Amino acid sequence: MTTPEKATEYLARVNWKSLVEFMTAEAILNRPMDPVQFCRDILGAKLAERGQVEFRPEQITDWLRNCYTEATALVDEHGVIHGKAVEKSPQSVQEQLIDMRRKANAMQKLLDASRTIATLDPLQATDNIVTETCRILNCDRATIFTLDDVSHELVLCAAEGARNIRVPVGQGIAGSVAATGESINIVDAYSDSRFNSSADQATGYHTTTILCMAISNNDGKIVGVLQAINKKDGQFGMVDEEVMSMLSMQAAIALQNATLFKHAEKQSEKFRALLDMIRAMQGEMGVNSLIFTITQRTPKIIDADRCTLYLVDNAQKALYAMQGEVNIRISMEQGIAGSVATTGNLVNITDAYDNPSFNQAVDKKSGYRTKAILCVPIKCEDVTIGVIQLINKTEGQGIFTEEDEEMMQVFLSIAGPILASSHLYQQLQGKGKSKGDNEMPGTLPKQAKQAKPAMSGFAEGEEDEEEDA
Repeated sequence: MTTPEKATEYLARVNWKSLVEFMTAEAILNRPMDPVQFCRDILGAKLAERGQVEFRPEQITDWLRNCYTEATALVDEHGVIHGKAVEKSPQSVQEQLIDMRRKANAMQKLLDASRTIATLDPLQATDNIVTETCRILNCDRATIFTLDDVSHELVLCAAEGARNIRVPVGQGIAGSVAATGESINIVDAYSDSRFNSSADQATGYHTTTILCMAISNNDGKIVGVLQAINKKDGQFGMVDEEVMSMLSMQAAIALQNATLFKHAEKQSEKFRALLDMIRAMQGEMGVNSLIFTITQRTPKIIDADRCTLYLVDNAQKALYAMQGEVNIRISMEQGIAGSVATTGNLVNITDAYDNPSFNQAVDKKSGYRTKAILCVPIKCEDVTIGVIQLINKTEGQGIFTEEDEEMMQVFLSIAGPILASSHLYQQLQGKGKSKGDNEMPGTLPKQAKQAKPAMSGFAEGEEDEEEDA
């Protein structure tokens, strides 16, 4: 049986004498009107400073030493100690203990949630973040937005009780958080001028409390916003803010992992599609079918909206393209495609309207808006035999990347020699006659007499059109 610790041993072990001396010195130094309240406040402040760290008896000696040092500094030339004001603890010891228990409980929930959040499925990851936010913060609804850099808007990614929402950065609660990076904790949404009540009015829902926080990646860049609505047991407190901060970190990691995984999967799909197209090109395929295959499949590989393939007609210094039943000719001395065909250099344009070589005539006629253009020369033995032009990137930030350039150059290094050996290309150079049903006739078609159709694949202006045979 263990011998009980003697009272004198206990008091010595916990440094009780120094604690009493410390409290006495502080009382003399401050002369409080209510010494009991004063002792509670000063001990509460020391507990808050200590946080989750275990009690150390020698720390009391440090408190006492600091108190005497401070008292020495407050002594005037007559030996009188002038008192000081002690800031009251915002919470009692009991309140602090309750908060600590809440935080510990929330941390345990957060650890449990991390296992469900860490999934590589982007949709599942965001759904899990929203579900866990509602559960851990005990709120009615939650929303996660991702930042669209192109449109400069927040796009609803997942939510409880909301659908189809886009929020401009800088507007509303979530938009303000995305613009400044500062968290917002609102007790009454309708008293805040930033709150937009239109969603409530449309659904009949009533928003009261809101806690909204930015989601930042490893570089500190804001990539989204996490928002919790209507705390079920009052209002969002400091513990909720700390927990949401950790949830936002988890959300950033989950979204980044999911995005990387999705990108890797998409790249794998692109390469498989590219290999399938190369295999198809190696088969017995007429030039018309080959050009159709390239123009139809390439946009899916590069995420482009439109595609046109031109062959060089050196005899007439022109570019020749087939668009459905209509054949198109443009001068090599004009436009972006003509410049690429002449110089043999790739061109990647982020906004066509900022480029002086771009002719806006076709856009004005069709109402289409050409923005990004990737124009790549098609070569055979260092001779430019054609040009492929891709219009408007549909994914990412809306611009063609170096990856797109490399993929097209690899593909065209294979397609170039095949196109160069075709009867159509040889005929354009005046070197041969086409054969077979899938090739062009011995003389090029005459200009079409029918009305011009919409040239959906083109970003150049004022072409001559000809009927296909």
